[in-house]
Amino acid sequence: MKNKPKAFTEDIPEGLIRIFLNVESITCQVENDAPDFVNPLEDKPHVKIIPQTDLSHLTNVFERTYPVTLDKRKSKDDLLAWQMEEQGVWFDIDMNHVKEVWLSEFDFYLESEKPRYLSYYIREVEHKVQWLQRGQEKGEITSLSEFKKQFKPSAVTGKYKFSGIEVIKCADMLGRAIRKIDMRTETALVKFNTAKGRLEPLIIGMAEKLGYQIEVLDKDTIRREEERGNSVSHMISLK
Repeated sequence: MKNKPKAFTEDIPEGLIRIFLNVESITCQVENDAPDFVNPLEDKPHVKIIPQTDLSHLTNVFERTYPVTLDKRKSKDDLLAWQMEEQGVWFDIDMNHVKEVWLSEFDFYLESEKPRYLSYYIREVEHKVQWLQRGQEKGEITSLSEFKKQFKPSAVTGKYKFSGIEVIKCADMLGRAIRKIDMRTETALVKFNTAKGRLEPLIIGMAEKLGYQIEVLDKDTIRREEERGNSVSHMISLK
């Protein structure tokens, strides 16, 4: 039987409530520049979680990185799935600050122990925010409420470096996608060649600057469109 995360076993200080960012699985594509002597299955990467809302006045848990282990059961083909040792991060705060955390979205970055050779591009993160509290009857810490989050790839930041050719390529793809937008629905389903996710932040960032929003399509939608003969990966829409 799997042990409970420490978030459910360590005491909650009097007068505070516990927030648990439960990260069930991180699925990513990997780019291996040295396949002859570097095996991503033997890698020991770390994940960095960055709240989109500044929570530094509430906790310091987002200042560090956390080790992850390979989930062989969920990994398949060119997609690798990883799990955090404690299934996420947790911290105790005053109830007045719950809304700040509850409404925040979170960005995730996975870095290899061999970053010169291995790069990870996150495709999906199964995560939710849970409000934990000790029950009065049994005295056990349980989840009082939870809010499932939807992962969205991060827009481009200074963390990424792109060549001029890549910028031109993304601008061309974005231009063609914009021309496909149906003005009645203000959306279009399109296909982006993101180089295994590497170019996705650049495309999203460029679109935002132009007043458009890019969303990754879920697997069911992609499958339905494939059955109709359409190859799609994203939805573009007017903001």
